[in-house]
Amino acid sequence: FFLNEIERSTAKMAQDSSTDMEEASSSNYHSLPEETAGTKGGVGIESRTLFHDEPASVSVEQAPLFSASLEATLITVCYMSLASMLGSFLRIILAQLFGEECKNPGTVGWLAAASPLCVTNDGVVSQVGGIVFADFPANMLGSFFMGMMLSGDRLLLPISIPIAFLDKDHAFQQWDVIHLAIRTGFCGSLTTFSSWNSDMVVMMFGAGNTHSQVARAVFGYLIGMETSMGSFVFGSKVAWWIHRNINPDLAKEADAIIQRKEEGVYIHNQLPDFERRFLLDLVMELESHDEKAVSQLELWRQSTIEARRVGNANLSNLIDIETCILVHREHLVSPELEEIAQANGWNLNALLKWFQYKYADQTTIDPLLMDAKKFTLKGALLCLFVVYVLLFWGLAVINSDDSYSITYRTMIFAAIVAPSGALLRWQLGKYNGTFRWELWSWIPVGTLTANILGCIVSIVAIATELRLNQDGDFSFWVIGTLRAIKIGFAGSLTTVSTFVSEVSLFMKSPMLPYRAYLYILLTLASCNAIGTLLYATIVYII
Repeated sequence: FFLNEIERSTAKMAQDSSTDMEEASSSNYHSLPEETAGTKGGVGIESRTLFHDEPASVSVEQAPLFSASLEATLITVCYMSLASMLGSFLRIILAQLFGEECKNPGTVGWLAAASPLCVTNDGVVSQVGGIVFADFPANMLGSFFMGMMLSGDRLLLPISIPIAFLDKDHAFQQWDVIHLAIRTGFCGSLTTFSSWNSDMVVMMFGAGNTHSQVARAVFGYLIGMETSMGSFVFGSKVAWWIHRNINPDLAKEADAIIQRKEEGVYIHNQLPDFERRFLLDLVMELESHDEKAVSQLELWRQSTIEARRVGNANLSNLIDIETCILVHREHLVSPELEEIAQANGWNLNALLKWFQYKYADQTTIDPLLMDAKKFTLKGALLCLFVVYVLLFWGLAVINSDDSYSITYRTMIFAAIVAPSGALLRWQLGKYNGTFRWELWSWIPVGTLTANILGCIVSIVAIATELRLNQDGDFSFWVIGTLRAIKIGFAGSLTTVSTFVSEVSLFMKSPMLPYRAYLYILLTLASCNAIGTLLYATIVYII
């Protein structure tokens, strides 16, 4: 008889597999070890007898097509592409709702008569204005969403959780792929720096029958920056308020931690709830545990009191030890850390005894991992494929030359190219903090580069379309491609939500808050200068 499945053998048996197979062919039975669940985290081995009349066949597992890291990257690419399409679509819809139908009546088919909110103006047509630029509402909404999506670390909460406004035990906390897709893909594509900068540049030159509006353009930069920052802060405050209401214990802990911070005590917010609160000696009700076990944790706390203060030379080593044992649930630390603990008189044995009491019987590091959403590459590729098929089908079916059809085709075309801009920005973001000049190493060079490149593409597309309209009529595929590149690619390549998030982080720096204003000035000035030079060259010189 044969078993339907054969468990993997130990490493020793793998080395002797060829010998075992020869012996198996001449014997009536043989034994294979089978791993079974042991006690207290151990692994027991029991023997299973396999009877057979002929040599057993051995199934060889096929190597995966992609490595784990490559597969994770491809899954992220798929979901980020879908999120960027959604963000780009919503940005276009908001622009139409708040101003496009007012500028060009009868071009937005889904808006009924008298329903548009005539608020925005892109400064390109003969109307005077443009301070409240076309993508002004989208930048505000996207910045608000980015503030809502802040982590516990950014909001200075007592616990490190990916999404602050959700319960700490919510399964969505483990969906890191979706977190990145929402922040980088959706929010980054919903907001756009290129459109904002291009509108201000066009206003400075004047377009159509308008005169130069330099002063209005300057105010457009100021208002756009202030409203986006305000929306981001508002979103973060909403997330903080929701967090306190759905996590009352953490809210009490946050209030109790204020005094400890004033005393200069470091808050290790990655520790489990009980250990974090006990080691900080917070005045609040704690869950009950065995007194003898708690006494061991008390010995550890007493021996490490001085090392917990901000500025202590051994604070980083203390954090590494507690992270290793209490967060990663490893019962051993490196010899270097063990020597440091002994040299400083830290009662490491007491901490290990506490670990043995609380975590020895646990087989998982985090209970949330059991409920974490599993994202497969096949599912991600299928979703992306279906969406692209629908978009290309819509682009082929809607082929009329009326205003409604051109508007819809432009929206679809822009959504098709939007992922390329978002993915390029995502990759450029990896270079943040890698500037070689030490004096300027703090600059998010990746985000800055993405915004500058997007502004270049956007202003070139606008200037080129203006020249083509002066020379004569062109087909949709000429003008539509330029608009898709401007709205879809450049709009998703640039971002306001990430920009204001970085500015907010600089402003909270206790030592160097002025960097926020330098970063704002550098971004606005460089994009405006480059955009002005390119627009003047294409429209007035070439």
